[in-house]
Amino acid sequence: AVTFTGTSTLTTVAINGGAIVGTTIGATSPSTGKFTTLDAIGAVTFGGAVTLGSISTDVITITGLVGIAQGNINGAAVGASARSTGAFTTLAADNAVTFTGTSTLTTVAINGGAIIGTSIGASSPSSGAFTSLAATGTSTLTTVAINGGAIVGT
Repeated sequence: AVTFTGTSTLTTVAINGGAIVGTTIGATSPSTGKFTTLDAIGAVTFGGAVTLGSISTDVITITGLVGIAQGNINGAAVGASARSTGAFTTLAADNAVTFTGTSTLTTVAINGGAIIGTSIGASSPSSGAFTSLAATGTSTLTTVAINGGAIVGT
């Protein structure tokens, strides 16, 4: 039994067992849609703002690569559980930043290539090579051998 109420124009629609088969919906006159499951095969284009999930416990799983052409990722930990590499034009942090390897920068001020107001080797001394060394005030040198200005082997 087929019952139509209101405006009905069915020229090429195939409805089989409750499924609309092979028919574009909203192509000429888009409207809203609400689904329990949305499964798309092929490329999907969203226009306007897109909200995925509605509460903080919702889990959004993306299998594959994500490309973000422009915009922000706000409030998310990037690489929190599976770290990888990243390339940034600008990296800003509101707290201390630790880089893996042998670089931990917590209180160093580097401005334009100059290390400013920072003791080097204070807790773990090592060697240094400089083209020139200037000191103001008293300098303590435990072993001294100055060649061009005398004091050698005294």
